[in-house]
Amino acid sequence: MSSAEADRTSPPRPGMLAAHLFLTALGAAFALGSLAYDWTTEDGTIGAAVMPRVVGVLLVVVGLALVRQELSGAAPADDDAPPVTGAAAPAGKYRMPIVVVTMWAATALVPVLGLLPALVLAMLFLLTVVERIAPLRAVLISAATYVVAHLTFVTLLGAPLPLGLLDPTLWSAL
Repeated sequence: MSSAEADRTSPPRPGMLAAHLFLTALGAAFALGSLAYDWTTEDGTIGAAVMPRVVGVLLVVVGLALVRQELSGAAPADDDAPPVTGAAAPAGKYRMPIVVVTMWAATALVPVLGLLPALVLAMLFLLTVVERIAPLRAVLISAATYVVAHLTFVTLLGAPLPLGLLDPTLWSAL
């Protein structure tokens, strides 16, 4: 091992290790909880267990890889990343609260706008405010998010997504 590699090896950080173990435990809980549901339905379509089981297993795999990285000392030190300044700088210390409030706001908008429009608006806001991406590029990325989500959930999986006030059955009842 070279001296540069020896300098990069750092002791495990307890907070990061706890976070990675929590991620692993959360994934295991999702995967185990999904065992109560069927993998497929009676007509052969995807059942309720697919999403939590797949996501749970992926969280376990990623969490264990992060734990291994932390224990091996290969995790990057906190001061490895160069500071970002100027127009490309993140929203500073308010970045995480902005993301959390945006997710809560998007969740609150789902009954009104529907899932996909709320997702697109949240994406557009986060890209322009938090990530500070150019507006045209943010609109294109948000539109691509809508197309991919629609193709995945509506077209491919046939999942009944909340449509909010855009639901035709709501308007036909009037």
